[in-house]
Amino acid sequence: MLFKIIIIGLLLIILFSLGTALFSMLEPESTRTVKALTVRITLSIALLILIMVGYSMGWITPHNL
Repeated sequence: MLFKIIIIGLLLIILFSLGTALFSMLEPESTRTVKALTVRITLSIALLILIMVGYSMGWITPHNL
């Protein structure tokens, strides 16, 4: 259960970073867009690795259809 909360939390932080990048594009000559997108990419890669580790360790199991 804790693992799922961590995944959902990371997804929310990724969405927040994407929104920050969107609104910072409105400011001319701002480097916040690049920083926010860099944070988003880093968190997305970390989330992917976390999901792969969780699956290989058996913390995440697929549902039977």
